[in-house]
Amino acid sequence: MIRGVIFDHDGTLVDSEGLHYAMWDDLLQQWGVQLSEKEYRTQLAGVPTRGNVDYLLRHYSQIPLSAEELFARREQVAVDVFCQQTCDLIDGAQALVEWVAARQWGMAIASGASDREVEHTLAEHQLEKYFPVVVTRDSVNRAKPAPDVYQLAVTKLGLRPAECVAIEDSPTGLQSALAAGLRCLVVQNSYSRGQDFTGATALLDSMEEARQWLQAHAEG
Repeated sequence: MIRGVIFDHDGTLVDSEGLHYAMWDDLLQQWGVQLSEKEYRTQLAGVPTRGNVDYLLRHYSQIPLSAEELFARREQVAVDVFCQQTCDLIDGAQALVEWVAARQWGMAIASGASDREVEHTLAEHQLEKYFPVVVTRDSVNRAKPAPDVYQLAVTKLGLRPAECVAIEDSPTGLQSALAAGLRCLVVQNSYSRGQDFTGATALLDSMEEARQWLQAHAEG
Protein backbone atom coordinates (compact mmCIF):
# COMPACT_ATOMS: atom_id res chain seq x y z
CA MET A 1 0.00 0.00 0.00
CA ILE A 2 1.19 3.52 -0.79
CA ARG A 3 0.99 5.91 2.15
CA GLY A 4 3.64 8.46 1.22
CA VAL A 5 5.19 10.12 -1.83
CA ILE A 6 8.61 11.76 -1.64
CA PHE A 7 9.62 14.21 -4.36
CA ASP A 8 13.07 15.21 -5.52
CA HIS A 9 13.49 18.95 -6.20
CA ASP A 10 15.75 19.91 -9.12
CA GLY A 11 14.54 18.45 -12.40
CA THR A 12 11.56 16.79 -10.71
CA LEU A 13 9.52 19.58 -9.14
CA VAL A 14 11.29 22.50 -10.80
CA ASP A 15 12.76 22.91 -14.26
CA SER A 16 16.13 24.07 -12.97
CA GLU A 17 18.84 22.00 -14.67
CA GLY A 18 19.30 24.54 -17.47
CA LEU A 19 19.89 27.27 -14.93
CA HIS A 20 22.36 25.11 -13.00
CA TYR A 21 24.28 24.47 -16.23
CA ALA A 22 24.37 28.21 -17.01
CA MET A 23 25.71 28.98 -13.52
CA TRP A 24 28.55 26.47 -13.87
CA ASP A 25 29.31 27.60 -17.43
CA ASP A 26 29.56 31.27 -16.43
CA LEU A 27 31.70 30.52 -13.38
CA LEU A 28 34.15 28.21 -15.16
CA GLN A 29 34.78 30.45 -18.16
CA GLN A 30 37.03 32.71 -16.09
CA TRP A 31 39.54 29.86 -15.97
CA GLY A 32 39.18 28.94 -19.61
CA VAL A 33 37.00 25.89 -18.98
CA GLN A 34 34.50 25.28 -21.77
CA LEU A 35 31.82 23.12 -20.19
CA SER A 36 29.54 21.82 -22.90
CA GLU A 37 25.88 21.20 -22.25
CA LYS A 38 26.45 17.58 -23.30
CA GLU A 39 29.14 17.12 -20.64
CA TYR A 40 26.94 18.75 -18.04
CA ARG A 41 24.04 16.49 -19.02
CA THR A 42 26.04 13.26 -18.87
CA GLN A 43 28.33 14.00 -15.92
CA LEU A 44 26.87 16.68 -13.66
CA ALA A 45 23.10 16.91 -14.02
CA GLY A 46 21.28 15.50 -11.03
CA VAL A 47 24.50 15.25 -9.01
CA PRO A 48 24.84 17.33 -5.80
CA THR A 49 27.14 20.35 -5.97
CA ARG A 50 29.98 18.68 -4.07
CA GLY A 51 29.93 15.84 -6.57
CA ASN A 52 30.09 18.41 -9.38
CA VAL A 53 33.06 20.05 -7.69
CA ASP A 54 34.94 16.77 -7.35
CA TYR A 55 34.37 15.93 -11.01
CA LEU A 56 35.44 19.35 -12.28
CA LEU A 57 38.65 19.45 -10.23
CA ARG A 58 39.59 15.97 -11.46
CA HIS A 59 39.06 16.88 -15.11
CA TYR A 60 40.14 20.55 -15.31
CA SER A 61 43.53 21.17 -13.72
CA GLN A 62 43.44 24.87 -14.67
CA ILE A 63 40.89 25.60 -11.95
CA PRO A 64 43.10 27.27 -9.28
CA LEU A 65 40.89 26.50 -6.28
CA SER A 66 40.53 23.85 -3.64
CA ALA A 67 37.34 21.84 -3.45
CA GLU A 68 36.05 23.96 -0.57
CA GLU A 69 36.87 27.19 -2.39
CA LEU A 70 35.15 26.11 -5.60
CA PHE A 71 32.14 24.88 -3.67
CA ALA A 72 31.90 28.23 -1.84
CA ARG A 73 32.16 30.20 -5.08
CA ARG A 74 29.42 28.10 -6.69
CA GLU A 75 27.20 28.45 -3.64
CA GLN A 76 27.53 32.23 -3.73
CA VAL A 77 26.58 32.27 -7.40
CA ALA A 78 23.55 30.14 -6.61
CA VAL A 79 22.45 32.46 -3.80
CA ASP A 80 22.72 35.48 -6.10
CA VAL A 81 20.85 33.79 -8.95
CA PHE A 82 18.06 32.22 -6.93
CA CYS A 83 17.42 35.53 -5.15
CA GLN A 84 16.64 37.03 -8.56
CA GLN A 85 15.03 34.18 -10.48
CA THR A 86 12.32 31.63 -9.90
CA CYS A 87 12.40 28.40 -11.89
CA ASP A 88 9.19 27.21 -13.48
CA LEU A 89 7.62 24.06 -12.15
CA ILE A 90 7.99 20.94 -14.27
CA ASP A 91 4.92 20.44 -16.46
CA GLY A 92 2.30 18.60 -14.45
CA ALA A 93 4.11 18.93 -11.11
CA GLN A 94 1.52 21.19 -9.53
CA ALA A 95 -1.32 18.90 -10.57
CA LEU A 96 0.47 15.82 -9.24
CA VAL A 97 1.26 17.50 -5.91
CA GLU A 98 -2.38 18.50 -5.51
CA TRP A 99 -3.58 15.02 -6.48
CA VAL A 100 -1.32 13.33 -3.92
CA ALA A 101 -2.40 15.82 -1.25
CA ALA A 102 -6.07 15.10 -2.00
CA ARG A 103 -5.46 11.44 -1.19
CA GLN A 104 -4.11 12.51 2.20
CA TRP A 105 -0.87 10.61 1.71
CA GLY A 106 2.25 11.74 3.49
CA MET A 107 4.31 14.15 1.38
CA ALA A 108 7.95 15.13 1.59
CA ILE A 109 10.82 16.56 -0.40
CA ALA A 110 14.19 14.80 -0.36
CA SER A 111 16.70 16.92 -2.23
CA GLY A 112 20.39 17.31 -2.92
CA ALA A 113 19.83 21.07 -3.08
CA SER A 114 20.30 23.46 -0.16
CA ASP A 115 17.64 24.57 2.31
CA ARG A 116 17.63 28.02 0.72
CA GLU A 117 16.99 26.76 -2.81
CA VAL A 118 14.12 24.49 -1.80
CA GLU A 119 12.55 27.07 0.51
CA HIS A 120 12.64 29.61 -2.34
CA THR A 121 10.80 27.22 -4.65
CA LEU A 122 8.14 26.39 -2.08
CA ALA A 123 7.55 30.04 -1.22
CA GLU A 124 7.47 31.34 -4.79
CA HIS A 125 5.07 28.62 -5.96
CA GLN A 126 3.06 28.56 -2.71
CA LEU A 127 3.73 24.87 -2.11
CA GLU A 128 4.72 25.01 1.56
CA LYS A 129 1.35 23.69 2.74
CA TYR A 130 1.80 20.48 0.77
CA PHE A 131 5.19 19.52 2.21
CA PRO A 132 5.31 19.23 5.99
CA VAL A 133 8.60 17.36 5.63
CA VAL A 134 11.52 18.89 3.72
CA VAL A 135 14.92 17.20 3.80
CA THR A 136 17.87 18.72 1.94
CA ARG A 137 21.61 18.19 1.78
CA ASP A 138 21.87 20.56 4.76
CA SER A 139 19.89 18.07 6.86
CA VAL A 140 22.27 15.11 6.46
CA ASN A 141 25.92 14.13 6.49
CA ARG A 142 25.91 12.41 3.11
CA ALA A 143 24.20 13.70 -0.03
CA LYS A 144 22.74 11.56 -2.80
CA PRO A 145 23.49 8.88 -3.99
CA ALA A 146 23.75 7.95 -0.29
CA PRO A 147 20.32 7.05 1.11
CA ASP A 148 20.38 9.60 3.94
CA VAL A 149 17.87 12.17 2.65
CA TYR A 150 15.29 9.51 1.86
CA GLN A 151 15.84 7.67 5.11
CA LEU A 152 15.32 10.86 7.08
CA ALA A 153 12.25 11.84 5.05
CA VAL A 154 10.63 8.44 5.64
CA THR A 155 11.38 8.67 9.37
CA LYS A 156 9.90 12.17 9.61
CA LEU A 157 6.76 11.00 7.80
CA GLY A 158 6.41 8.22 10.38
CA LEU A 159 6.21 5.60 7.65
CA ARG A 160 8.14 2.56 6.48
CA PRO A 161 10.18 2.61 3.24
CA ALA A 162 7.87 -0.01 1.69
CA GLU A 163 4.95 2.39 2.15
CA CYS A 164 6.62 5.23 0.23
CA VAL A 165 7.31 5.96 -3.42
CA ALA A 166 10.04 8.35 -4.56
CA ILE A 167 9.76 10.49 -7.68
CA GLU A 168 13.11 11.27 -9.27
CA ASP A 169 14.68 12.40 -12.53
CA SER A 170 18.33 11.34 -12.27
CA PRO A 171 20.41 8.20 -11.78
CA THR A 172 21.94 9.73 -8.64
CA GLY A 173 18.52 10.28 -7.11
CA LEU A 174 17.35 6.84 -8.16
CA GLN A 175 20.33 5.21 -6.45
CA SER A 176 19.61 7.18 -3.28
CA ALA A 177 15.94 6.13 -3.19
CA LEU A 178 16.73 2.48 -3.91
CA ALA A 179 19.42 2.40 -1.23
CA ALA A 180 16.81 3.64 1.25
CA GLY A 181 14.47 0.80 0.29
CA LEU A 182 11.91 2.84 -1.65
CA ARG A 183 10.20 2.17 -4.92
CA CYS A 184 11.20 4.90 -7.36
CA LEU A 185 9.40 6.38 -10.34
CA VAL A 186 11.77 8.15 -12.74
CA VAL A 187 10.23 10.95 -14.78
CA GLN A 188 12.76 11.69 -17.49
CA ASN A 189 13.55 15.21 -18.69
CA SER A 190 15.76 16.58 -21.45
CA TYR A 191 18.84 16.43 -19.21
CA SER A 192 18.34 12.89 -17.93
CA ARG A 193 16.78 11.07 -20.85
CA GLY A 194 18.86 8.13 -22.05
CA GLN A 195 20.84 7.67 -18.83
CA ASP A 196 21.08 4.41 -16.89
CA PHE A 197 17.96 3.96 -14.76
CA THR A 198 18.42 0.30 -13.93
CA GLY A 199 16.32 -0.57 -10.90
CA ALA A 200 13.63 2.06 -11.44
CA THR A 201 10.13 0.88 -10.58
CA ALA A 202 8.89 2.66 -13.70
CA LEU A 203 10.55 4.86 -16.32
CA LEU A 204 8.10 7.57 -17.32
CA ASP A 205 7.88 10.61 -19.58
CA SER A 206 5.56 12.92 -17.66
CA MET A 207 4.07 13.75 -14.30
CA GLU A 208 0.71 12.63 -15.63
CA GLU A 209 2.17 9.17 -16.26
CA ALA A 210 3.45 9.22 -12.67
CA ARG A 211 -0.05 10.04 -11.43
CA GLN A 212 -1.50 7.19 -13.47
CA TRP A 213 1.05 4.76 -12.03
CA LEU A 214 0.32 5.90 -8.47
CA GLN A 215 -3.41 5.57 -9.04
CA ALA A 216 -3.05 2.08 -10.48
CA HIS A 217 -0.84 0.91 -7.59
CA ALA A 218 -2.44 2.83 -4.71
CA GLU A 219 -3.49 -0.34 -2.92
CA GLY A 220 -0.43 -2.39 -3.79
